[in-house]
Amino acid sequence: MSIPSPTIDSFELALSGRRIEGEVAIARLRRLAEFVTTAQGDVRYEIDGLIDDEGHPAADLHLNGRLKLICQRCNAALEFELNRTTRFRFVATEEELNSLPIEDDEVDAIVGLRNLSIHEWVEDETILSLPLVPRHDECSAPLKSEDGPSAVAAPNPFAVLLGLRNDDDGTKRHN
Repeated sequence: MSIPSPTIDSFELALSGRRIEGEVAIARLRRLAEFVTTAQGDVRYEIDGLIDDEGHPAADLHLNGRLKLICQRCNAALEFELNRTTRFRFVATEEELNSLPIEDDEVDAIVGLRNLSIHEWVEDETILSLPLVPRHDECSAPLKSEDGPSAVAAPNPFAVLLGLRNDDDGTKRHN
């Protein structure tokens, strides 16, 4: 039987200005498990409730952990250091959320809940923090440039066809 995620009242958290700290095992975050090579380890979180400069209920969510990914360049293991802090503004309704300007990149707005699942929130933000194309900073796999082939010459796929056209003694067949 799985242990339920702790929940918070997002508005009460903001008004009280309190801090919540904890960690969740990656194995418990099923959607995140699709992106990692091993479900070992934890994601640590700190949530600081606050009222922002404009008087809105808000919270800072800080995530920290080490996730095992696959480098998309060389297919080897890649350790991704998760270290992200995001400010969230809590709004009361979907309508209020939809009326906010989308140009504000400094603050993410979400509909505040009286029973916001901490683990689901942490999982959502962890997934959004993953690189679109995980790769090592310095990878031994050759890079393909837009101008031409990779540094390592690949065999010509048509060479096999040329070999089929030639007889065993190397002379060309005529059909």
